[in-house]
Amino acid sequence: MKKGINLAQTKSLADLDVLLKSVIKAVYSKELSLTDDTCESNFWRFKFGKYVEFRDENERYYESARFWVGFGIFKLSENNKQDSCISIEFKAGRCGAKYWDKMDQLVGTTGKYYSEICFKFEQVHMDAWIRVFLKEEFLKQFYDENSDLNAQREILSGFINEVLEKI
Repeated sequence: MKKGINLAQTKSLADLDVLLKSVIKAVYSKELSLTDDTCESNFWRFKFGKYVEFRDENERYYESARFWVGFGIFKLSENNKQDSCISIEFKAGRCGAKYWDKMDQLVGTTGKYYSEICFKFEQVHMDAWIRVFLKEEFLKQFYDENSDLNAQREILSGFINEVLEKI
């Protein structure tokens, strides 16, 4: 059994990269493709992950759903405490209207793998985001270096599939 990923160690982000690629290729409910990698740092968060796209057969590029999936540090609470998370994010400008509308209707709901979906408008960048966070009990398994890599793969697959089934 291979050791799992410990996100408390920076070197494990490379392992998360490999895991994300394998999960995205293995998710069976939608045809997914990686669009480009992103690694972004600014004063309030660090993010690491992948941009992913899926579209129906007859959809044009601008109508497709594009989302970011990965690891980040966000201000999740009212007291500005920063929390680590694994999230899926849909940005208004990168997601077709029919997908955006479905996600918008899910704001405030929870699922088996995801905690409450939230809407965030960032005036500084004039961006609107719908963010879906992995539940804390599952996230804890990504901080244990003795965790099972197959269990982490199953959690990520379930998380992505659960969100994509909603849209």
